[in-house]
Amino acid sequence: GFRVGMKLEAVDKKNPTFICVATVTDMVDNRFLVHFDNWDESYDYWYDAASPHIHPVGWCKEHKRTLITPPDYPHAKHFSWDKYLEETSSLPAPARAFKV
Repeated sequence: GFRVGMKLEAVDKKNPTFICVATVTDMVDNRFLVHFDNWDESYDYWYDAASPHIHPVGWCKEHKRTLITPPDYPHAKHFSWDKYLEETSSLPAPARAFKV
């Protein structure tokens, strides 16, 4: 399942066309708080595993959608999940955790 610190791709509910690099930052029961990397905390949202607004790492690439990289990320034009996960010492949320 999901764990604090795991990375995923999440829809910004205020700008639904934005699918962004995000991190699980808190968990309560079967819900978890998602923070958009390098964004203000006011954009954070609570989700559960069945939410249609969260996707596993690589979903945008697979579905030919634009992934919004973290603001001020130096390698935004050539974003690589593998490199970003390594740079942030993070793990991706496992695809099996998503219940959509």
